[in-house]
Formats: sequence, C-alpha cells, structure tokens
Amino acid sequence: MTMRNLVCACTGVPRRDLEIIFNGNELSAEEFVASLRSFEFYTPIGEAHQYSNQMVASGGYIAALADDTVSGNLLEDYTATLQARVLDPIGMPNTTLSFDEVEASDNYAVPHSRRLAVDAPFEPLPLRTEAALAGGGPAGVHWSTAEDMANYLVTELSRGVAHDGTRVVSAQQLEETWRPQVPVSANEQYGLGWYVGDYKGQRLIHHGGNTLGFTSDFAFLPDADIGILVLANGYGTTDMNEAIRTRLWELVFAQEAEAERLATYALQQATAQTAAFAAQIGDRVDVAEVSPFLGRYTNEALGEVALSLEGDALTLDVGEFRSQLLPLRGEESQVQGYLMVDPPIVGLNITFTDEGKPTLTLAGFGVGPYAFTRVE
Repeated sequence: MTMRNLVCACTGVPRRDLEIIFNGNELSAEEFVASLRSFEFYTPIGEAHQYSNQMVASGGYIAALADDTVSGNLLEDYTATLQARVLDPIGMPNTTLSFDEVEASDNYAVPHSRRLAVDAPFEPLPLRTEAALAGGGPAGVHWSTAEDMANYLVTELSRGVAHDGTRVVSAQQLEETWRPQVPVSANEQYGLGWYVGDYKGQRLIHHGGNTLGFTSDFAFLPDADIGILVLANGYGTTDMNEAIRTRLWELVFAQEAEAERLATYALQQATAQTAAFAAQIGDRVDVAEVSPFLGRYTNEALGEVALSLEGDALTLDVGEFRSQLLPLRGEESQVQGYLMVDPPIVGLNITFTDEGKPTLTLAGFGVGPYAFTRVE
C-alpha cells in the first residue's frame, strides 16, 4: 500500500466512523494509526471507491513523518508541518487543529443537528460534541474561517500560488491531486483527496463533508478560474450546500435555473423517507421487555456503553453523548430493534439477545455490526 492509496479512497477499506466518534478524543495519533491493524480489506487496493477517514488521517500523519519533524508526538509533528507548509504560506492564521484553542477564543459557530422525527428543527449541540473527532486530525478535524478557506481556494485556482504571490506548491504537484484515480460513478471519479466531475462540460473539482454538527462544500472549476466555499453549522445540509454551489454556476454561465428545483425535490424525498421511517417508530418501550438487558456493555472497537431506564425512557450512554432509544416496529408491530433518536448520532439500530449472556448489537452506519457483551 502506498501513500497515494491512502488518500485516493481506494484502499478497499470501508467506513468505520463509529470508531472515531466513540473513541476519537481518547486516542492519540499513534493509537489512531495503530488501529488500522484490525481493518479488513473488502476489495483489492485501487479497485473501488470506499472512503475511510482513518486512511486519510494516516496519510496526513505519514506526510508529517516524511517532513522530518520528529518530536515524538505524531499530532504535534503533523500540526507543525501543516503550519509551516500550508497555513503560513497560504495565509490561514485562524485555522487550527486545537479544540481547546477554539473553545477558549469564544469566536466560533455553534454546531446543530436534528432529532429523528418528521420536521424536527435543528437544535444546538454543545461545542464539546465536536471534540469527539479529535483523533482524526488530518481527516477534516481542522477549524477554520471563510476567509482562510477562501485563501486556500485562491491557491488551488492559482495552481499553487497564494493570494500574496507566494509559491506554495508546484503546479505539477498540485494538479496531480486533481487527476482521477478510481471511479465513483458513471459520471464522477476520485482523485487524491478530491472528487473529479464536471458541470456542463466544465471540469469540476470538489469535496464536501460533515462532522457531528457542521457541513461543508468546497468546489471549483479550475479551467474557468472560479470556485465557491459553503459552510453551514448544521449536520446533513449537503443538499443545500450543493444547491448554493450550483446556483453560482448557473448565474456565472447564464444557465437555466435548476438548483432550487433540484434542492426542493431532494428535500421532499428526504422528508418522505423520514416520515416512512418515523411511522415505524414507537413512542415508548416495554419496560419489562428491556429491563433484563440494562447495564454496562463493552466492545473491543467501540469501548464501553451503558443502557439504563430513566423513568420509562430507555437511554444509551456512550460517554461522549447519550440518546433515547425508541422501538422500531416491523410487520404486525414486532420490535425489530431500538433506534437512537437524539443527536449527534441518529438512526443507529440496537438489538438485544441473550444466549447465555446478554448481548447488545449496534448496526446501521458503515461497517458492522458491532456486538457488545455485558460487563458483570
């Protein structure tokens, strides 16, 4: 496996994001990389697009080692390399990996997410919710501002030259990251950290992403010398972010207005899916049915969780956050599992079994399922 494989989303390793969310702020960068030893390859290297935040993060940490900034602390090495080779020369003074620095500044957007319910409003999350992702470092844990990211966008459009004329990277090396490496769909491929597609014949380079309470979209048309960055302090606003991006392209190229219609359709589809799903969710648990499974559970990859009743509300506490669980009912109202309905993680399905020892199984997000055994 090469460095290129790590950042082309083509290692054959699928998402294992729950292991970051459940343990990210407890793992050092070294432990984060070491966790890869338990990963399985689902496809041969270079064959299929499968995004892995652990692989991307490891690529960033390896880049720091290659830069010979060896302090004995991998995160500090990465931070120093990032500062010297990217942030300082581009002009990004307000970009940091330090959650404590952000929290102390009192100058930040508040993250938001929604409960699993029809027309649920966005609700603010504690800022510290985002600290759960800290171990992911290079894989999108940077805190930044619109102005800093605009300077980064200028550097991409200028083929490696910062807004003040500083050459940050050669045009050849920069454009290599735009070169397709693996197909994503019939119309899109993945490069080195970028999705590569087109907008009506114009080459389109872009990447978006979500944390627990934020969504971003970064896109540019290199041959037209135009780009856009959309930042939202809400989880899962991808359709809105991309609609704003597309509307800019429409205005610049005098194209038919399609963005609003497409975004409205996407919202209608998402609302309908949520409504269908919500119709299967009960409003309370059978206390007698779940009581035998109360207690603490552990899983080697995700750590320890606790299942408890607060009145008649069944709650799962994973340490970094907690959520009420409500029954998911199938045909004839049979309980198929219990769904996490509170942010920051909604929709995960929990099932209970007892074949000599109570077991809690969590599924519904990336690779899995994860089986937890009860701690006596």
